[in-house]
Amino acid sequence: MNIAKVIGTPALLEQCAEECEELAHVCLKMARKLRGENPTPVSKAELWEHINEEAADVETCIEQLYNAGILSRTEMNSFKKAKMERWLNRINRSKDKEEEN
Repeated sequence: MNIAKVIGTPALLEQCAEECEELAHVCLKMARKLRGENPTPVSKAELWEHINEEAADVETCIEQLYNAGILSRTEMNSFKKAKMERWLNRINRSKDKEEEN
């Protein structure tokens, strides 16, 4: 089903933004939990479950953006490849600097 045709593109984009925000929020909460800083009473297991749920929501929205022709898998894969290469290069440069010191 093409959800964008049912609810409209603006509503789909709003839903995607809301789901991204919810994923970001729970990721930040897990980071606090893992560091033990400003702890939360929620368990790690509950947080991991919540992260998986919110990531599924985001992926569902992304799939609908593909279905609506708003996103291009080819273009997205190209961006993902370039961003991963850049990320790995930054990590490698950081390791090289640490070894120099």
